[in-house]
Amino acid sequence: MKYSNSDAEAATSEGKNLAPERVSASDTLHLEAGGLIEYGAFRAPIWVIRYRPPKALKSVLITGGVHGNEPAGTAWVNEMVALLAENPERYRDVSLDLVPVVNPWGWSRDVRYNRDGQDINRDFASFESQEAVVLKALFGSRIYDLVIDHHEDPNASGFYLYQYAKRNTSVSREVIEEIRDLGYPIEQDVRMVILRTRDGLIDAPRWGLRYMKITRRLSLTNYLRLEQSGEVYTVETPTRLPMEDRLRMHQRAFNMILKRILE
Repeated sequence: MKYSNSDAEAATSEGKNLAPERVSASDTLHLEAGGLIEYGAFRAPIWVIRYRPPKALKSVLITGGVHGNEPAGTAWVNEMVALLAENPERYRDVSLDLVPVVNPWGWSRDVRYNRDGQDINRDFASFESQEAVVLKALFGSRIYDLVIDHHEDPNASGFYLYQYAKRNTSVSREVIEEIRDLGYPIEQDVRMVILRTRDGLIDAPRWGLRYMKITRRLSLTNYLRLEQSGEVYTVETPTRLPMEDRLRMHQRAFNMILKRILE
């Protein structure tokens, strides 16, 4: 399955990249339009697909497309929608909220920022961007057992993970070792403000989240860890690798983390 940002504006604004015909045919999938993002003639909702199996044990949020030039995250979330439509029993133990494209304007133009030049992923303390305001309202007061935000890094040479305010690194380390065993490189040299990778892991402490909030650079996952979930991860893949490989890494990381949360 191949993905690109070609004709992405039409796909995003009309919801075509979410395969709505598959969603409408499912008893457990529901497509909803969040608040509308408007920049002049550009108008697009932030879509959320809700998966509600009858006997779910956990509640999970999956996001992608925070930065419009990181296509594999959105591609993986869309693939999840297709998997759920084809086989609703596959993830029957969890209810899922899936947001494939957080930044529809950036996605439609293959750029990191929104139309106003804002990095949405630094705006969850100030809420100055339309997108951050919409997401805050969309999540409401809901508490999730797990949040995974799917990203990419155009400057990285390998796979890496963030975990947030979590003492135990065993889940993250298992994921990293699995990706390494699959033959993919693990990132060793990413620096993010006050943190850096240590053999593929950026372990963000709670004081670091508070620092980012005070300095008004709070990311989506920082915000969700502080407000709505005790288990939050960001998956990062290097854009220099083929899309097929990046999708495989996103899928494997998601499934491994989910399995551990359900144990």
